[in-house]
Amino acid sequence: MNAIAIEPKTNLYTRLMEAAVGRYRAELDAVNGQLRNIERAERMARRLRDIELDASAQAGAGFVPYLVLRVPIDMLPLQRYVVTLAGNALERRLVANGRDAQGRDRFQILAANEERTNLELVVESI
Repeated sequence: MNAIAIEPKTNLYTRLMEAAVGRYRAELDAVNGQLRNIERAERMARRLRDIELDASAQAGAGFVPYLVLRVPIDMLPLQRYVVTLAGNALERRLVANGRDAQGRDRFQILAANEERTNLELVVESI
């Protein structure tokens, strides 16, 4: 008995739809990942506000979230201590990451446990 290899033939429409579903699924996964990062940034901002620091979650280009910590000008000499306090409250390590285009100090909030991405904290003087 001859075994005939049967190769399933897929029409173009079906292959097009499979490709579209794959791209849609990848985009949806990316959006869900970004939503988790935004929610994490908002939780961190709430935690900082709980200890009486003026903080908020914001999003930059591409809806990439970051935290803004507003420090009064007269407290700027103590910024190192304020940032240490923020890191302790967040239970995360903060690493200096230079300055942004507006001259604000930037810090990476290193990811912990199952978190996949680092967030950024920007110190703004008020």
